[in-house]
Amino acid sequence: MTKMINYSYSLLRLDDRQGQIELNEKGVIIATNEGRIAGWLKELLQPCMRRFHTLKYATTAREFDSLARGLRMEVAFIEIGFFGEAMIGCLERIRKLYPKLRVILFTVSGIQFDEAARYIYWCGGSFVSLRDKQKRIEKRFRALLEGKEYIQENLLLGVRDYEHISEIPPYLTHKEIEIVRCIAHEKTDMEMTYCLRVSISTLNNHLTNIFRKFRIRNRVGIVKLAVAKGILPERELRLSLLE
Repeated sequence: MTKMINYSYSLLRLDDRQGQIELNEKGVIIATNEGRIAGWLKELLQPCMRRFHTLKYATTAREFDSLARGLRMEVAFIEIGFFGEAMIGCLERIRKLYPKLRVILFTVSGIQFDEAARYIYWCGGSFVSLRDKQKRIEKRFRALLEGKEYIQENLLLGVRDYEHISEIPPYLTHKEIEIVRCIAHEKTDMEMTYCLRVSISTLNNHLTNIFRKFRIRNRVGIVKLAVAKGILPERELRLSLLE
């Protein structure tokens, strides 16, 4: 005999950016700069709620920070690319500043497999693609809103692969790996401080360590070696670096 489960869904509100969350509520942030995407995500979340939640909508990094500081903020759905080129640095910062905030990354478009794995690593969160079938999305949302973590097996393997990159000689830290990736993308030092959310002195310390570990001070040479050793994928090696 099949057991029937009667879910009692509670009211779901998508508030504007004003107003406080009441004592009996839990806050959920939707971070995207597209209103239609926020509305779409709200519709998908609606049948997955089992208690009273208030959804808050952030369209900028500043609005996100303002909402994330709230004492009753519980979950943040962040669209991949929301923080632009500073995505890695912002995700690391969120993890440190708001350790109780559960981050769930989502995308409505295609994304490179290893890029998604990197983002999951830096935020320590979960991932959902809105390109998937609706029933599957709702099943994942239910699990996530019940406090369970969800990462597809192939993405989980990608996260583990990314973790193990630091075990490849010359044993770069993950922050140093991201700096090498920035160099491969021809970022200036100031652009790197912005992308990774570090000071120029911290960046210089990391660069010194990278030069020491590779025993080379040529940035183009460092990128080539990183690709050759499997620290960066080959596509990171821009044609301009080969000229």
